Amino acid sequence: MAQYPLLWDLGRVMHEGQVRVPIPELSRAIASQFPDLAGQPVWAVPSAGTVVAPFRVGDDFVARLPLVPDAGQVHHDRIRREGRYARALAGVLPVCVPELVGVGRPFSGYEGTWSVWTWLPGRSLDHVLLEAPGSFDSAALADDLAQLLRTIRMLPAERPRWSDNGRGGRPLADSEWVRASIQRSAHLVDQGAATHIWESALAAAPHQGHPVPIHGDPMPGNLLLHGDRLSGLIDVSEPVMGDPAADLQPAWTVFDEPQRSRFHEAMAVDEDARQRGRGWAFEMAIGGLHYYEHSNPTFFRLAQRTLRALLRSA
Repeated sequence: MAQYPLLWDLGRVMHEGQVRVPIPELSRAIASQFPDLAGQPVWAVPSAGTVVAPFRVGDDFVARLPLVPDAGQVHHDRIRREGRYARALAGVLPVCVPELVGVGRPFSGYEGTWSVWTWLPGRSLDHVLLEAPGSFDSAALADDLAQLLRTIRMLPAERPRWSDNGRGGRPLADSEWVRASIQRSAHLVDQGAATHIWESALAAAPHQGHPVPIHGDPMPGNLLLHGDRLSGLIDVSEPVMGDPAADLQPAWTVFDEPQRSRFHEAMAVDEDARQRGRGWAFEMAIGGLHYYEHSNPTFFRLAQRTLRALLRSA
């Protein structure tokens, strides 16, 4: 049986309202609310996630508990929609996706709604990039990731309207958050160069025509590798309708040249979309750079990596 700590936390709190999860209480809640899983060992999964804390439940399942508990009906309904979307994607995508097992109720020590999903094996790409960057075929990954994101882009859409959720579910636009993040990161990045990257992206022509289905958050922590190949997509959110340029973020979060160009070409987008993709990657990285500097080392290092790539290309 796996050994596991009595409490799970990231060491330092990332968000107001974030709680620590008592694992013995979680184990009892699983046994009570999911009787088929009673007796399975429960332990925390190391994660750089900024929204959900994952816990293994035996060999085949994972419990996902939001860092900030939410027991509202809106949150409960969102998990159900994510489960339905995951089932729809499972028969279409070229990689594996988890299946929702069920939604959990609040329990002693955790006053929010949570969920249990099937566990997908594989190496998380964020850890691979930071700890073993030469251990995979980046050309194969560029092809695999482009195929995954193009497949999502071609999904049928009943209502081609901006969804206003996910990164890219709204048009790229200037914001006080980005401008303030540049200032707050002055000790970490050249403000003039950072501002130039942002304003160049804003100057690109906007997405033409209807929004299309996109992933909305193709961050390395949401992707799994098996050997050299992309094997899984572990964070399935609600469907996102938006700017396909937002799914170009991996060009900067994952790849260096020549694979960055290989990925761009495989995504079949024009120069304006590439510039907007730079903007979406920059928005994510500059915000995470200062916000997670002292609370989430993995996300902070990925933000640094992304900004270095953007600055070198400029």
